[in-house]
Amino acid sequence: MHSVSHRLWLWLWYLLPSNPILIRVVCGASRRTRHLWLRFGYLAALLSVVLIGLIGSMSGSSTSLAELAKSASRTFAYASQAQLALMCFLAPMFTATAITQERDAQTFNILLSTPLSNGQIVFGSLMSRLYFVIMLLVAGLPIFLMTMVYGGVTAPQIFESFALSGATAILTGALAIFIAMLGVGTRRTIFSFYLVIAIYLVTFYLLGRWDQTWIDTSPVNIDGRRMSWLAAFHPFLALEVALNSVHAPPVGRLADYGATARFALAYPSVAYVLWTTIVAFVLTVSSIVFVRRGEKVGEKTLWRTIAGKLGGRDPNTQTRGPRSVWNNPVAWREAKTRTSGGGLLRVAIMAAGFVGPLIVFFYYWTKGIEAADASLWIAGLVIVQFALALIIATNTAATSITKEKESRTMDMLLTTPLTSRYILWGKLRGLVSFVFPVLSGPVAVLLLFGVYGLIRDDSPPVVWIETGIEVAALLVVYTAVACVVGLWRSLHGRTNMSAVMSSLAFMIMLCGVMSLIGFNLVEASGSAEAGAFLAAFTPFTAVKYLVNPAELFDSPKAFAAGAGAARVAALIGSVVAAALYAFIVWRSYTALVRGFDMTLRKQSGS
Repeated sequence: MHSVSHRLWLWLWYLLPSNPILIRVVCGASRRTRHLWLRFGYLAALLSVVLIGLIGSMSGSSTSLAELAKSASRTFAYASQAQLALMCFLAPMFTATAITQERDAQTFNILLSTPLSNGQIVFGSLMSRLYFVIMLLVAGLPIFLMTMVYGGVTAPQIFESFALSGATAILTGALAIFIAMLGVGTRRTIFSFYLVIAIYLVTFYLLGRWDQTWIDTSPVNIDGRRMSWLAAFHPFLALEVALNSVHAPPVGRLADYGATARFALAYPSVAYVLWTTIVAFVLTVSSIVFVRRGEKVGEKTLWRTIAGKLGGRDPNTQTRGPRSVWNNPVAWREAKTRTSGGGLLRVAIMAAGFVGPLIVFFYYWTKGIEAADASLWIAGLVIVQFALALIIATNTAATSITKEKESRTMDMLLTTPLTSRYILWGKLRGLVSFVFPVLSGPVAVLLLFGVYGLIRDDSPPVVWIETGIEVAALLVVYTAVACVVGLWRSLHGRTNMSAVMSSLAFMIMLCGVMSLIGFNLVEASGSAEAGAFLAAFTPFTAVKYLVNPAELFDSPKAFAAGAGAARVAALIGSVVAAALYAFIVWRSYTALVRGFDMTLRKQSGS
């Protein structure tokens, strides 16, 4: 018996605490400057959200303890949402690259030839990456404790917030490791994985705001909302219950439900942590089976053979009709021949961008929903489409130059008479053109709402006629910013995966922090006109308040009285914001041109 327990202890010891992969990554990668800056950026983002929220709350005329406690609670809610959003994307960024980096460096096969067991490879790869994520959570704890100074925030709320973030990180990390171990952890698959995460989070959150998913036994909050039965399956909906912004039904009112459903509805945060932990453990254990059974590089699988037969064409023959090239061939190539932006998934997103808003318009046209509900739904759908467009733009731009480096076509491109300015301008123009069809659906439906409002002479209409133009201009410049960020990382990166992951992480943190700051500024603006002007300067606040300006007012009566002034302020803010971000894009583009040749020379010489 003692021998069995000793062997079990040794197996557990070498599986995690003394795992060579865990020790190598933690001791080596934790000293890199890149990880230092990542930790600094994460903490700076959280600290900026907390400080801006606290400073904004103290700037008012009332500084009573009750008001300070209320503002501290609101600031804690923003910081918790920011932390959870970062965990949803930082965890797969770290874990997905655990195997793909080994494959890019051609060291994964060497790793398989070592005496390490499958369990050591899987758990070492997962925990070595989750170590950084968990340390980020621990490092941010003092920032959250700052919100407890004025009251309004309790220790159990902080614990629940961190538990939800940690469980989400573990689940997304385990899923990314499972995909990577299956042998399909390529750049395109990881990109699709990010898209699926974004679609799941946003879609289920919008469904949770739909009154058809609410539980009748749940108490109504001050906004008239009830808890959705999806709260136990969505981290942000569960976080709302933990923050007491939405109230869970008491156990005594759930007698008609089964024991499991009763527990999940009464304690959605605990239920979410439990099921995510169980699913993560199952995925991790399942990954062990596929470590040494993955697809070999270049091997023709059964599925590929069947797909080739069904395609009905000989892979050795290539027939293609003539195509008309633009004046700038680099721009044409980026816009028309790129398939790294999602392929069929991109086409499906474009179709959903048209169909979703059209369904809302149909229900409004047939009197199925009121104008206020139509504005809310159309704003949510535009936000979803815009978030997906930003991910596509960042991913595609991040591979624009690194793909040329890996395929050795950059050297050929540099031997042509094309200048660096011509090449970079062509890539930027082509990337924006590549992503714009994803945005065209919501913009077209916004214009349709505006025209329909003029024909019916609604007062006020669901969407003002100029809103479609304002949103289109802002979405294009925001997308151009994402493309510039991706180009910058693609120029300085050496592999597709590193460029994509760093670009997505930067854009997610940038958009998240800017939007949270924007929401704070709009709420603290003091007037609807100032809020309408400031909303255009951050991405998601611009979409929310331009499409649904009634959110800026306290009541429908106040909206009807002040709609004209808010409309003018929104137009001026959109023009100023579009000009400002266009200037930022131009300055970033000129900086890329100046450093283009020198950066490529340094990389070729190293």
